[in-house]
Amino acid sequence: MTNNKPDPEKQQHFLKNKEILKKEIEVAKLKKTDKVLEIGAGDGRLTKLISKKAGFVTAFETDERFRETLESLKLKNAEAVFENALKHPWKEYDKIVSNIPYSLSEPVIMKSIKDGIKELTLIIGEKFAILLKEKTSKVGVIAPLYFEIKFVQKIDKREFEPIPRVNSFLIHLKRKKPTELELVLQAILEKESKTKNAIIKTFQNYGKTKNQARKIIEEMGLNVESLNKKTKTLSAKFIEKLKDELDKFY
Repeated sequence: MTNNKPDPEKQQHFLKNKEILKKEIEVAKLKKTDKVLEIGAGDGRLTKLISKKAGFVTAFETDERFRETLESLKLKNAEAVFENALKHPWKEYDKIVSNIPYSLSEPVIMKSIKDGIKELTLIIGEKFAILLKEKTSKVGVIAPLYFEIKFVQKIDKREFEPIPRVNSFLIHLKRKKPTELELVLQAILEKESKTKNAIIKTFQNYGKTKNQARKIIEEMGLNVESLNKKTKTLSAKFIEKLKDELDKFY
């Protein structure tokens, strides 16, 4: 007989409250035209609910113990994939609806930005929720550039099996129409180059000459060491400082 019990060593904490699962589906506002990605399907309790509302759901799960259970669901509009979702392209999906392993919270949001996911409905750990709210992490600074973030509901840790160490949050992220300032900052951060070069190139795309761009950078008074770093290595503090300085020009 297959062992379908969640393993906390693998960050498996299954939500047992059916009303909260229903709430998650309600928040996602799924339509029959939606192609949905689920990460960490486990025994398929959320997969079944997604399949009732969405056009199609791809449920990723890395634990082979759940293969028999997921495949036995025999859902006509669902597919179980036993691989790491982060190693697959997501551009074909409209939405993500998942109770993800909490360590994947940041990678999932960052990849969603890159691959153009329109909406995410996630249950995340309380510690990560604080990072998003207080913008004390890189993802906490970058995510609001792309998404409207709504903290829907705090979930007591006793609603899970086995009980995790922290409480959780149900959150919803929806692509927003960025301001000009946000578009400029996005353009800089998306360039895989030294930060100074990324800023200069972005300013040029907005009609500045290279010399004008260099002068603006000097006036910003940004940390020289950070300007010589790759954009992907920038700290949350520097990005916030860059945003404040850009706000004077856009």
